Amino acid sequence: MPKRDEIGIFIDAWYAEPFMDGIDKTGEHELTWDNIRTFEAMLADDGAVIVKLFLHVSRDVQKMQLAEEAPRNLQNPRVAASPGEWKGKYKRAVKVANRMIMATDSAKAPWQAIRADHPYNRDVKAGRYLLQAMQRAISQADLSVEGSASVDGNSSAAVPVAAPAFLEAVDLDRALEKQDYREKLEKLQLRLQDLAWQARAKERSLIAVFEGWDAAGKGSAIRRVTQAIDPRLYRLVQYAAPTDEESAHHYLWRFWRHLARDGRCMIFDRSWYGRVLVERVEGFASDEEWRRAYEELRVFEWQLHDHGSMVIKFWLHISPEEQLKRFEERKDIPRKQHKITEEDWRNREKWPAYEQAVNDMIKRTNTDYAPWHIVAGNDKRYARIDILKALCKTLESTLA
Repeated sequence: MPKRDEIGIFIDAWYAEPFMDGIDKTGEHELTWDNIRTFEAMLADDGAVIVKLFLHVSRDVQKMQLAEEAPRNLQNPRVAASPGEWKGKYKRAVKVANRMIMATDSAKAPWQAIRADHPYNRDVKAGRYLLQAMQRAISQADLSVEGSASVDGNSSAAVPVAAPAFLEAVDLDRALEKQDYREKLEKLQLRLQDLAWQARAKERSLIAVFEGWDAAGKGSAIRRVTQAIDPRLYRLVQYAAPTDEESAHHYLWRFWRHLARDGRCMIFDRSWYGRVLVERVEGFASDEEWRRAYEELRVFEWQLHDHGSMVIKFWLHISPEEQLKRFEERKDIPRKQHKITEEDWRNREKWPAYEQAVNDMIKRTNTDYAPWHIVAGNDKRYARIDILKALCKTLESTLA
């Protein structure tokens, strides 16, 4: 995807595969059109100007192109190179194109159909549509800037959104004795190892998202997971603040591009939920941006699920008192001092705001296809076993 200040030109783009499948009658694509419409709305909400051009030619011109009999200025070597792909499919292609345009045309991502029998007419109309779209976008941006000057500075983000107190319901006293932990750890890791290979054989991906409080034990819990899986079968990606390049794209871009191929395990240490957590609390995302993100994240995860991926999300929960204890340990033990920063202490002061954000996140993005698993993390041994159990259960129920 292009950066926000760049122009991206896509030939066929995300329409090519469903369009050709429709022509070949290999399936219905109503859900695909819905996903595309949602995807384009997300891009538009993030500031992208989307212009879609459908170039239409008559049956006679297409016949000439396929037979390489068209005048030089009408020849299309890309089509002529594989005439068998299109021969005899004109009526079907027009029917599918009409369905596609009707299903995916929207105010945020409109289609423009251009009669392309003559290249000069085609080029002028295409250029005009692009120019008009950019001019409208510039005018709207100017109006937004002018309007914002008169808006009251009190953001609606200051009004808390009511949400169930999911975190308060977690029993943080749960714990495991060392011997019991060791026995369960070995058993569950062997089980997870076998399940990972079964997922590989069936080409089903596992996507595990780890979020939690600072010092909640995400790193040590993830290590117990990766110890169980063959290194060839998993990929671990860790996220911090976005780079300049990542900030120049839609916020989901840096996650899209790291998704593993089918049959692999993908482990995210921090994730796309930064938009409704740290970016919300710290003001890095506007009120409108983080509020609409809940729907965007549900759609993103539905698309992963619909593709065949298994998605499970973990929130590692600890008490403020346990976090303080671990912070003090990190400060006092030399080999742990690199884990504690001034930012960690500053974030701790915003515990109530983050707690509200976490409860909202769980309420609005906990789904059957991408569930949240809240882990009692005051006892690290209990947390690690709980996570391994949940991963094994997810794999077993899906692969059965």
